[in-house]
Amino acid sequence: MAATGVTGLRFTVLGPFQAWRGENAVPLGSPQQRAVLALLLLRQGRPASVDELVDAVWDEDPPTGAVSVLRTYVSRLRAVLEPDRAKNRPPGVLVSVAGGYALHIPDGALDLTVFESRLHEARELRTQGAHRAARDLLRSALDAWKGDPLAGVPGASAEAERARLTELRLSATEIRVELDVELGGHSDVVPELITLAAAHPLRERLRLLLMLSLYRCDRQAEALAVYHDTRRILIAELGIEPGPAVRDLHRQLLAAEPSLAAPRTAAEPRTAAVRPAQLPSDLTDFTGRQTETARVTAALSGTSGTAVPIAVLTGMGGAGKTVLAVHAAHAMSGHFPDGQLYVDLRGADGSSADPSAVLAGFLRALGEKDQGMPDSTVERAALYRSVLAGRRVLVVLDNARDAEQVRPLLPGSGGCAAVVTSRSALASLSGVTHVAVEVFRPQVAAALFTRILGGSRTEGERLAILRVVDLCGGHPLAVRIVASRLAVRPDWTVTDTVDQLKDERQRISELRLEGLGVEACFRLGYGELDAEQARAFRLLSLPAPGLLTLVEAAAVLGRPQEQVESLLESLIDVGMLESTARRCYRFHDLLRLFARQRAQEEESAAAREGALAGLLDLLLATARNAYSLIRPGHKVPVSLLPTEHRGVTFSDEEQAGAWGARQLDPALEFVAQIARTAPAGAADLILALDPLLMSEHRWRDVIPVARTVADAARRAGDRRAERRICYMLGGALMQTEELENAHEVTSRALELSVGTEDHTVHAMALNVAGLLARKRGYEGGGLELGLRAVTEARAAEDRSVEALAMGNVILQRVQLGQVDESLLDTALRQLDLYESLGDQQGWAYAHYRIGQVLLGLGRPAEALSRFEECLARLGPNGQSFVRCANLIRGAEAYLSLGQPQMAARFAEQAIALAREMNFERGEAHANQMLGDALDLVGHASWARACWERSLALCLRLGMTDEAARLRASLGPQAADAR
Repeated sequence: MAATGVTGLRFTVLGPFQAWRGENAVPLGSPQQRAVLALLLLRQGRPASVDELVDAVWDEDPPTGAVSVLRTYVSRLRAVLEPDRAKNRPPGVLVSVAGGYALHIPDGALDLTVFESRLHEARELRTQGAHRAARDLLRSALDAWKGDPLAGVPGASAEAERARLTELRLSATEIRVELDVELGGHSDVVPELITLAAAHPLRERLRLLLMLSLYRCDRQAEALAVYHDTRRILIAELGIEPGPAVRDLHRQLLAAEPSLAAPRTAAEPRTAAVRPAQLPSDLTDFTGRQTETARVTAALSGTSGTAVPIAVLTGMGGAGKTVLAVHAAHAMSGHFPDGQLYVDLRGADGSSADPSAVLAGFLRALGEKDQGMPDSTVERAALYRSVLAGRRVLVVLDNARDAEQVRPLLPGSGGCAAVVTSRSALASLSGVTHVAVEVFRPQVAAALFTRILGGSRTEGERLAILRVVDLCGGHPLAVRIVASRLAVRPDWTVTDTVDQLKDERQRISELRLEGLGVEACFRLGYGELDAEQARAFRLLSLPAPGLLTLVEAAAVLGRPQEQVESLLESLIDVGMLESTARRCYRFHDLLRLFARQRAQEEESAAAREGALAGLLDLLLATARNAYSLIRPGHKVPVSLLPTEHRGVTFSDEEQAGAWGARQLDPALEFVAQIARTAPAGAADLILALDPLLMSEHRWRDVIPVARTVADAARRAGDRRAERRICYMLGGALMQTEELENAHEVTSRALELSVGTEDHTVHAMALNVAGLLARKRGYEGGGLELGLRAVTEARAAEDRSVEALAMGNVILQRVQLGQVDESLLDTALRQLDLYESLGDQQGWAYAHYRIGQVLLGLGRPAEALSRFEECLARLGPNGQSFVRCANLIRGAEAYLSLGQPQMAARFAEQAIALAREMNFERGEAHANQMLGDALDLVGHASWARACWERSLALCLRLGMTDEAARLRASLGPQAADAR
């Protein structure tokens, strides 16, 4: 049965019929439903037809609609076996095939297949003369039986399978007992043979073994009595004499032939070979890791072939690889009756163990003497493999340095297995199961913390515990250290620990307890890095964003991408860096703090600043490229600081917008980081992100960052940076309705830009000032500033800013009621201007402005066509802000046309989009439109709810005119509460 990646799924038929996922039982439903699953399981991947399944369930007497009921059973089984089926790649577990169904489960997931595999291997070992190994393997195989097979499954088909499996078990038991007798264990098996012979009186082989075992126990009379009883039963039941083998043994018993004597090894201990048990003790507070444990144990269960199963556990230092390996090894110890070997290879501490010395220790543990110990590693490895041949031994190789250290220590034949832990991926080892040991999720980390500290100490501090494990980054060693420190300090609270860990500069040093320490653990890995790896490790930790792409990492390091990619992959291989996707990299939080400490101590200030400057250069160049695509013809890109990097390039506007959507958060985080040391670059980067901030309506997020940059520019006396960031900050504050603050900051931008050559920024600041004047209630003042913005943009020969300012002039005239044919001509000129620039987003925006004018002229049908043209040009991924505005005005046009149902549809879409952007002004307008539409179709109560929501938003945002109109709609009961 081919594995399909269904983690932790297993089934038992050698006893009660059950299914498990990890440690949790899977409910299998009614007896008939269980019968369907049982038959599919016993087919071991081969399909079963619908007719066969119907017969199995109803014993050839199916009810009407049996096929439909069968399909229901299959559907229910899929639901419990594959709860995430919709997310899985095909083919899945329970699959449909032509005319029926088949079940595909992971290798080793069915106890029967494991049993059959071990039975086959035991027979092979017996033919090779390895009787002890064959006997022990059979014992392990028979341990899987927990009672009558397929217990709980009804039907004749299940009964037939039950009989077959019972016979299979009895045959295996016969072979095992026979091997026990051959190996001198006759006295031990007599009680078992007496029971078996009584239960199966016609099986001559069992009676023969009982006769021989009794004879070898000096019980010759009882042995002869068994023969006579056997003869009596066979004659009475079948009318036949015993077979030749039993008759021949009877003759030999009478003659007391010497060949019947027990083998000379009978007096030796049954376990003459030394049985090592070197595993460290398992942890009583072992927590989580169900999926990883299941993967390791499933890998170690596959010992039926000639290959050696190997599970390789990889992860960063302190992630819990050793703990998991030891836990899984203890869980599987019963499968390896000849013992368990363990060694710490010290691969991360600079004094890694010599494989030759390890082999010598293993050989001694397996009973070999020093006198015959070979000198060379190659000869010791050969002897080691020979000693393990025919045995079932589990080898745990902890903390391996690399594959070369591991290879000589691996067993050479099936029956044995190995678990290897390493910070390195050991990618050159073939045929292994790789298990990534990640840090804990918050809930699991909190559970470990609570188990160590005890329930009485953690009562009422759930939130503090979650904060502690978050500060530890879910790092298992860190969580263990913090909890253990608290456990021996009864006067400390978890909240006290939160306060201690908050300071990033001290956090690493706090995570230390006696011989345990996160920093010491990290130093082991750091000490193994070469000079280039160590430099990359230090410098890559400096930028604030938690995630770096390959091109960003190359900019930080000042190296070619090809060289950097190889370098970063090598850091991943040794567990000092993580990869979240192809060419995307990050540090664990604690490892980043450690790396920054190393950078602070080992890198010069110039090197640290140079790393951040390299990333700034790349981001500024890339943002310039995006700006040029989104706002073609704009002069801002050429006014930005020059860059050495050409930046990431984009094939079209949509690709540039997608980059912005991904990068805005890390870019803003980075700007806040460099504001103090590089205010000019920080201000320019914020300015270059303007179209992306507009598209995503991320003004609230940019405000605190822009304030930080403005303060830094002011302290540095950098008037250029200050005026640019004040323009951006003023626009952001205006968008979030902080009008007085916006006015103050924008006035500062105008003051700083007057008389400078920064004409484009001056024009844009005038444009914002005009919009602010209108919003703040200065009738006409806003229009004058807007017209000045148009004039300034023309003087700067910046047609893009001219078109933008022209659009806002149109808006202000519409709001002032100055709508006439000349304004429509102005709107059409704006459209021509954007078209000449090749600005698709601007072109769509111009249609929106034309639609507004047409609405004001009382031509709603024409206006609606413009709004729909704008939406079509924007597409589903176009600027959310403009799409939202179009939907609102489209709703207004439909209302004017007497189509409230369409108006409601547009308004509902606008509300959803406004909430997604946190665009409260848009949400207020859209709710008002929706209320108007619902009122027209007779849903008065729903309409009132929409108006009340709109009124609340308008009052909060200071939209007094809109609030007055809503009060009129709501009547005297309108709420005035903000």
